[in-house]
Amino acid sequence: DVLRMVRPEKMPRGEKERMDELTTRNTLGTITPDEYQELSEWVERGQRLMLRKAWAADVLMNRGYSITGDDFTPDA
Repeated sequence: DVLRMVRPEKMPRGEKERMDELTTRNTLGTITPDEYQELSEWVERGQRLMLRKAWAADVLMNRGYSITGDDFTPDA
């Protein structure tokens, strides 16, 4: 089921590392305007991912599936 694939979805490691780097630069006040724009795009992407996960969990629960925090953990 496609919904079950959405729940453990996560941002690829390299992309998360870039987002973390930009977040740190923003916190330190050393971020450039272009980097700030890039960070804003990463944050928006992360928020959309969280919304997809919440939607998938809601649909699955409404279908009678039991959902726990472990369901959102990507497979190793």
